Amino acid sequence: MTKNINNILNIGFIGFGLIAGSMAKAIKNAHPEYIITATSRSLSSVYDAQKDGVIDIVCENINSSFSECDFIFLCTPVVTIIDYLEQLKPVKKNGCIITDVGSVKTAIHEAAQKINMTDCFIGGHPMAGSERSGYTNSKAELMRNAKYVITPTDETTDEQLSLYRQLILDMKSIPIVMDYRTHDHVVAAISHLPHLLSAALSKVVMDNDDSNKYMHKLAAGGFKDTTRIAASSPEMWSQICSSNNDAICEMLDIYIRQLSEIKDVIAGSKKNPAAEAAYIEKLFNDAGDYRRTF
Repeated sequence: MTKNINNILNIGFIGFGLIAGSMAKAIKNAHPEYIITATSRSLSSVYDAQKDGVIDIVCENINSSFSECDFIFLCTPVVTIIDYLEQLKPVKKNGCIITDVGSVKTAIHEAAQKINMTDCFIGGHPMAGSERSGYTNSKAELMRNAKYVITPTDETTDEQLSLYRQLILDMKSIPIVMDYRTHDHVVAAISHLPHLLSAALSKVVMDNDDSNKYMHKLAAGGFKDTTRIAASSPEMWSQICSSNNDAICEMLDIYIRQLSEIKDVIAGSKKNPAAEAAYIEKLFNDAGDYRRTF
């Protein structure tokens, strides 16, 4: 990249929903002078952002305006991120850093390797979000203190990494650098598994409620807190599961074994109530101690 982070940067966004909107707002808060260029499948959100003063240049598609960008953020589903990488290859200028915000990294890194873009592509994943979606729900505060994972390639330079880190810090987020394969294993446990469990619990209650709907009527804080993220985008989660299936299945197997162990202990409680009580108490003590570290 020829420009220094202290100069006026041109930041491009392809896809402009909750995360892109929140990032763009955070960048504009830190650097009103930066130029933000954007396009999206639904241009209404981009025009709304332009009216809000968040976006400077609206593009109906990927055109020459993106040739001026110093950073380009791909903020679309994982399967389309790979397509956009190929479209950007002849468009991007020398020194442009292309990154993404996808929650699965391996497939995208492998695509970048296949089309020889590892010198300009750096994976990214802001660990921020909401059960709500769309630009209308975006806010700069969503990025504040959010962990932001960077997954460099073997060709990523120290200068590129430094520039990316600084832009993340400008968003008030916390950059964390890790290998893309490690990232996918970690998020399978702390993000993908919880979303699936939340959706599964909602379905179990929905399918097993009686004609009076007492489960629905009596559901309160614990159930609502646990199932909040079940309202996330079905399309997005379908693609995440297919893109990170090996790591997710591994974590599901571990979780199922844990549930089976709990079931066996509870089923045998009449024969050995003391052992059951000790097991459940230890389970909640250990889990509570770990939860309080956050």
